[in-house]
Amino acid sequence: MIRILRQTLFALGLAFANTSAFAAPVTFNFTFDDPASTAQAVGSITFEDTLLANPGANDFLLPNPAVLALDVTVTGSAAGDGTFTITDFEEVVFDTDGGTLNFGANLVGQPTSDSIWGTPDGASGDFNLFAAGLPDGAERYPQSRPAPNGKGPNTPSGVFYFTLGANFGFDEPMVLTGMSVPAGPVAPPATLPIGREAMLLLAGMLGLVAAFAIRRRKLRA
Repeated sequence: MIRILRQTLFALGLAFANTSAFAAPVTFNFTFDDPASTAQAVGSITFEDTLLANPGANDFLLPNPAVLALDVTVTGSAAGDGTFTITDFEEVVFDTDGGTLNFGANLVGQPTSDSIWGTPDGASGDFNLFAAGLPDGAERYPQSRPAPNGKGPNTPSGVFYFTLGANFGFDEPMVLTGMSVPAGPVAPPATLPIGREAMLLLAGMLGLVAAFAIRRRKLRA
């Protein structure tokens, strides 16, 4: 009985370790600032690292397994202040412009194949968020922006490369000034990388082993 339980626990432990090895969430804190006003957007985004091409041009339509979490807080704007979550957005763009970015440092300012990442010139990659509820167009950054369809809050939305506009993109243009992995210990993912059923089974097996060991001690006493 003990041997069977030990073998089962060992197998579950291997499954947990192997599954954890494949789950690799990476979180970036970011800041967009409008140089002409006090408008600012501060937030964080968590990608599944194994689904994030680096180098590469990533264009994720939400919901997407590559984007695990997204939070943005806008302050100092005329009409776009608020806190927004992943459900307020429909698309995330993360383009390295052919360069391999060092995720251990501030991404803004790192070299790409053509220029410096974070430069809003259309030739240096891109990082941007696009609000849900905006009509789809042929161009990502059109000269004239269509009015929102009235769904959802006044979510910020991308208006140009590395530039996030407050209030669906109609107000202050805020340029990316920093994007980096938080310093210090990395927090574990909000959900465990193995299923809840497997965790319950593992806990049950541990309980059986403990109960069996107590029973054997009593019999020997």
